[in-house]
Amino acid sequence: MTKGCQVFNVSSCVDNLFQIEILNTKEIVHNILNIIAGLFDDLIKGIIQMKWRFLIILVIFGVVFCGYKRLTYSPYYVASSTFTINSSITSENSNTYIENATANQMAKSFPYILKSGAFKEVLAQDLGLQSVPGTIEAEVMENTNLFTLKVTANNPKMAEKILKAVVKNYPSVAEFVIGSSQLTLMDESGVPTTPANPFSYRHEIQIGVLIGILLCILLDVLLALGKNTVKKEEDFKRLFHAKSLGIMPHAKFHKKRTQTQELIVLDNPRIPRSFLEAARTVRRRIERAQKETGMKSFLVTSAMPGEGKSTVSANIAISLAMKGYKVILVDADLRNPSTAKVLGMNEQELGTLEVMKGEVNIDDAVQQYKNTSVKVLAGSTPIQDTSTVLSGKNMRQFIKELEAEADFVIID
Repeated sequence: MTKGCQVFNVSSCVDNLFQIEILNTKEIVHNILNIIAGLFDDLIKGIIQMKWRFLIILVIFGVVFCGYKRLTYSPYYVASSTFTINSSITSENSNTYIENATANQMAKSFPYILKSGAFKEVLAQDLGLQSVPGTIEAEVMENTNLFTLKVTANNPKMAEKILKAVVKNYPSVAEFVIGSSQLTLMDESGVPTTPANPFSYRHEIQIGVLIGILLCILLDVLLALGKNTVKKEEDFKRLFHAKSLGIMPHAKFHKKRTQTQELIVLDNPRIPRSFLEAARTVRRRIERAQKETGMKSFLVTSAMPGEGKSTVSANIAISLAMKGYKVILVDADLRNPSTAKVLGMNEQELGTLEVMKGEVNIDDAVQQYKNTSVKVLAGSTPIQDTSTVLSGKNMRQFIKELEAEADFVIID
């Protein structure tokens, strides 16, 4: 029995380990999928946010690339002729098949003679130049003695001149290789009138825009990879191992004719519904946390200034007041007090600093926010050294006094 129990226990342990391994694998896969989804969202948001800058980049690249190609553009011209090549020596007893085979062999050897150094030297001497200012190509029609001669040069007249020089000097050079030969002209292009590589503004602009698109994609990817931010509640839980009370979205108002700045507060009838619903969600979770832990004070902070903590604090306070709670909203940012400004209220000479120093009572410093149950303890004169004021027993006693007068204390 003992031995059987030991086997059972080992089997249970193995099963548990296997289940744990499966759970870990699923969690890893889930995290990877979340990272990929977050990266994709950042890419889309980056394109939307940077669309005008990207458009400017595309225009600049299209114009600059087209201008560069136009400045460096060098046209070239192609003069061409079609010939037949035959042996210039014939006899009465010669066989037609042999003559055709000989002509075919001459045609095949024609391109190799054109590329030889000896022929190029003869050609340059005939042109009165040190080298041939162009390229010469020959295409042979298979199983025939027909071939097409093409000369490419930067000048149309030079292209035709080189072509005529080739026809003139080829028999004398080829005589040492294939014997006496004769070129018979079948067709010629004459002096080319248009370049073989016409410049296309549209084509070059399209290439420039394509390069700009690739650069914009690269910039978008780099920006997305550099955004190591919290995008979802799951990201917050994964990075900080803490419970999230909710997410407050950006409040965007429709444009008005008047230039007055909108207050981002819940009692503003033009506040977006998504912002209102998010504030209610945060309120419900704060209520639940208060019931579970008995906490009455909640601190709202941020990593950097200007991230909206005062706006969040004010709207949490208003949302709780809408449910009938007594709320005190405290501006504890003594360096840069802004709670009164967020709510559209006037700052007073007496505020959080004077209450914490014991110079005035809480009731004398707080302001009523409209016809709500929110009392605002706003900031007063900014100070730089806040550590001596916000630390120690004074802060604990200050919070206890606030909690005695309200159901919730929201500290900004």
